[in-house]
Amino acid sequence: MNTRTRLVTLIVLGVAVVVAVAIVLTMTLNRPKEAIKPDPVAATVPVALSAEGLPKDFKIGVIFTFGQSGEPGSEYNRAVQGTVVAAERFTQGGAAVDLRTQNDRGTEDGARAAVAALADQGVSGIVVASTGPQASAAAKAAGERGLAVILPYADPAEPGPTIWTTTPSAASVDAALATSLAGKSKVMLVSDGGAIPASIQATQTLNLQDFEDVTGLAQEAAIRTGDQLLPLAENAPAGSESVRVSDPADAVVVSAATPQRLARLVQALQSRDVSVPLILSDGATAPAFASALAELDGSASGQLVSVAAAGGDGAALQQDAQGRGMSAFLSALRLASGDAQIKNLTGDAPLSTDAWAADAASHDAVVALVRAAALAGNGDPAKVATALRSVSLGAGEGLAGSTLDFSTPEALTSKAMPVYASDQDLGLRPADEKAPRLVWVAAPATP
Repeated sequence: MNTRTRLVTLIVLGVAVVVAVAIVLTMTLNRPKEAIKPDPVAATVPVALSAEGLPKDFKIGVIFTFGQSGEPGSEYNRAVQGTVVAAERFTQGGAAVDLRTQNDRGTEDGARAAVAALADQGVSGIVVASTGPQASAAAKAAGERGLAVILPYADPAEPGPTIWTTTPSAASVDAALATSLAGKSKVMLVSDGGAIPASIQATQTLNLQDFEDVTGLAQEAAIRTGDQLLPLAENAPAGSESVRVSDPADAVVVSAATPQRLARLVQALQSRDVSVPLILSDGATAPAFASALAELDGSASGQLVSVAAAGGDGAALQQDAQGRGMSAFLSALRLASGDAQIKNLTGDAPLSTDAWAADAASHDAVVALVRAAALAGNGDPAKVATALRSVSLGAGEGLAGSTLDFSTPEALTSKAMPVYASDQDLGLRPADEKAPRLVWVAAPATP
């Protein structure tokens, strides 16, 4: 083969290769994309959690307000039993977690003393499950000692480099409240000392302090919603008939200083047959509200609307990563509740007593601190805090709730959303006839 013939042959082969590549590329680019499938439902989030690198004798402090009689800051002391579930999961996986508990006694001084006591015991981080001034005092005291501190139920008054909250942001809560009131133009506020969200634009307000009792307030509210008749004037002619207000309120925002007082307002409004939506701005998702409403024979109906982070027990039914994470948490809760030897945080009763209230937020706070310590390979509080600032955690790391990103003080990545009360038993927690029948779901029940 001469040089000219060889050159022609190489050119032809080169053209053929280019054409072949073009055909393959065209077929690849025009191939129909495979439909996106949900994450597999298989239990890829195990009940037992491992933590390679976790130091021995690892200790986490838990601060909350003892008592079940409405003590300030005690509204989440049953929800925080989720920390026990997290500790049990790691223990099952061969990574022992020692929970040390302190009572803040409902005061700022008590909170500071609780932090000091836990620091003396050598804890690597603290979960503060109280609310109000004592929660802020505990967070500040822990921050001053360089201790990593996570608040699942409150915002710290003074943020710090080792202080995180996993509650929805204030802006997110305001937006969710606005969503729950979409289409409502005649909003009435009923208050018993609670904070008034900035997003609430009420056209009228009723304060309990202006009435002799809660029954009087509820009656007036029912009149203004058109659910009760206007009283006849004293000088009304004989035979006059009562009428309803001509421009009734179409929603009621209910606010109170504590979940127990909130439940009292809600039950009173229900007893007067107020039928419009009752928007509960704060405290309704605390176990203390559910208990108080049940004791008052109030109704857990879809009429009650509150605001919470995405998730809750119902998330376990989702076919995604969060669904698997919540399902694993609830499975661990059922297993731990079946063992009478596993006690609550105070050690005075089996965990099963509070299984109906133990939540994902407190569970995830413990998971986060464990993951940070394992990453640091050290229980030194400063190193744990430094490691925590570098992580973002999700269901793959054992969380039951939404993803947490600790690069910012507000670690929760999901936004708040309206949630609706229901008395439906989802069958995901241990059966307990004494537990209040109230769960919060993402959508109201349909008739």
